[in-house]
Amino acid sequence: MRDPLDIVAGTADAAFGSDEEGRIVIWNRSAERLLGYGAAEVLGKSCHDILCGRDPFGNRFCDQNCALERMVRRHEAVRHFELSVRRASGQVARVAVSVVVVPGPRPTQHTILHLLQPLPSDSESAARPVGKFVPLAATPAELAATAEVRHQPLTVRETEILRLLADGIGTEEIADSLFISVTTVRNHVQNILRKLGAHSKLEAVSIALRHRLI
Repeated sequence: MRDPLDIVAGTADAAFGSDEEGRIVIWNRSAERLLGYGAAEVLGKSCHDILCGRDPFGNRFCDQNCALERMVRRHEAVRHFELSVRRASGQVARVAVSVVVVPGPRPTQHTILHLLQPLPSDSESAARPVGKFVPLAATPAELAATAEVRHQPLTVRETEILRLLADGIGTEEIADSLFISVTTVRNHVQNILRKLGAHSKLEAVSIALRHRLI
């Protein structure tokens, strides 16, 4: 099974991935260009707080009780649909959404990949602000969980590569941007997986986000 990070790195479409708890764990550069949020602003946060998606009738679609998440848990097929989502500027973008569900290494884990295609927006929707993004504060329970993490420390280079993976960047592009070989990148990735006790690159990113390592 392909790692979701590799799938996202191989598409030119705006794409992001959320885990089984609704947290954004993948955000590629095309999503950044379409919606204006950088990966550092959204990774680890709830997708409903970022997108504030509404259906074509203006009803709130994205919330804590995600309809997509419920469908995935019931093993129901998710057909493509349209949403109005919030850009970083506060303006609205209309998008067509296709969904790919990628099972995780454990039965309770999965990644929902959202592929976004921009749709024409009417001038009224495009000009209407929908609120300001407010970063979520860590709860005491989350901070306590972070303090209890036990893993081998990552090197500066491994942390750098982990951040690039979270941005949806592929192995070859990472090698080019860091002026190292593809083999070296793969060796670093294997070290990251071993140190974090992860089974895939996506799981490593998820662990790093949960415990504020990136």
